[in-house]
Amino acid sequence: MAFSCKNHIKKEVTNHKYYDRPISDTVSTTKLRAVTNQEYLQFGVSVAYVNENNDTIIPFGKYAYYGTDTLEFYANVLEHPNDTTYGRQIAIDRNQNVLFDLVMFDNGPEPFNEGLTRVLRNGKMGYANKYGQVVIPCEYEFAKWFENGKAEVTYKVKTYYDLDDHKRVESDEWFEIDKEGNKIESTSQP
Repeated sequence: MAFSCKNHIKKEVTNHKYYDRPISDTVSTTKLRAVTNQEYLQFGVSVAYVNENNDTIIPFGKYAYYGTDTLEFYANVLEHPNDTTYGRQIAIDRNQNVLFDLVMFDNGPEPFNEGLTRVLRNGKMGYANKYGQVVIPCEYEFAKWFENGKAEVTYKVKTYYDLDDHKRVESDEWFEIDKEGNKIESTSQP
């Protein structure tokens, strides 16, 4: 008798709208600084972003702090629709355009690896650069980090929680891409 201890996770389908940053947005303008109306700037507190003259550019009330002290190209924030709940973990630009949803790593936003970070758009994964531009489209069910100029991705994945309640993915259809998103053909030798 065979049975599985895997608790598979049903994929959530969303239809959020996202903004694509043009190449002209890669020129740094005035940086914005995160401020809070709480005693300390820490994860989850209400946050606003101000310019060097302390003029409020992004007001309090809509976002909670999620690790971005200085908004140069984009900021990682938590949607904060009211005082008691948090919404999505997202990246916004200085005009509050939502660029993408964040991939979580160790209880926070995923760091950059080889100049790119994994991002989500409506449940699909891709990669963004430091300017907040999605440079490899969000079309994969799952994507791994870049390592030595390539990353494993798949269009078909099963997600589940293991016995230690850690989220895991598996697929029989992994393939590698380069940093431009091109599929790397395997060169198997006889």
